[in-house]
Amino acid sequence: MVRVGLFDPCYLGALRPSDAAHARRVLETLGDDVVLIDGRCCGQPAFNSGFRNEARKVGLEFLRAAREFDVVVTASGSCTSMVQHYLPGLFSGTKAGGAAKIAERVHEFTSYVAGHPQLESVIFRLAGVVAYHDSCHYRRELRSTQTALGLLARVEGLEVRRLTHEAECCGFGGAFSAKLPEVSGEMLKAKLEDIEATGAHVVVSTDFSCLAHMETGDRARGGEMETWTIAELLARALG
Repeated sequence: MVRVGLFDPCYLGALRPSDAAHARRVLETLGDDVVLIDGRCCGQPAFNSGFRNEARKVGLEFLRAAREFDVVVTASGSCTSMVQHYLPGLFSGTKAGGAAKIAERVHEFTSYVAGHPQLESVIFRLAGVVAYHDSCHYRRELRSTQTALGLLARVEGLEVRRLTHEAECCGFGGAFSAKLPEVSGEMLKAKLEDIEATGAHVVVSTDFSCLAHMETGDRARGGEMETWTIAELLARALG
């Protein structure tokens, strides 16, 4: 049995704590021994704002927790990208090598499930229509769009509708939305219109940060769009 550390991103644990339970249920159904890693941060907020020393300190705590597991899974493309592509570069010498080895064991939830050896033994069934939003990190840095779509295609009864401008950012971008709110707002408006055009009431994504941004914008204009991470969708599909 694989011992999996389920890393609950700091923002996800604060804004939608139920998502860790959804991810855990799916992983345990696949036969993994799952232990929650919470109270940690990958260091991305500090890193993106230019605070490399702070990002290094926070990232080191994550690495210390992660090294205890065979595999670390997180329901966030942006956190996965941070750990795989940027966190090792904050260290030097043997520490950089050690960080890189741990980073190799860190996987985004959707991609991990899609490649799981026990996936064929699990039936996912959920009737409905959803729109799929591709997060920027998942699409551009992890290059895993087709992996997510392939996994969603395994859900019996589910119709997945793709956006016309699926490569466009939702406008969140972490600190970007706070530093350039007018630009972010226009990007969000375009994304919501794209989702609305699909006719789907539910939008799914690998990254809750995008979903939270879109849900906030939708509520501001009186909408009732539902937002699910892929972890939540798969948990629902287990029945």
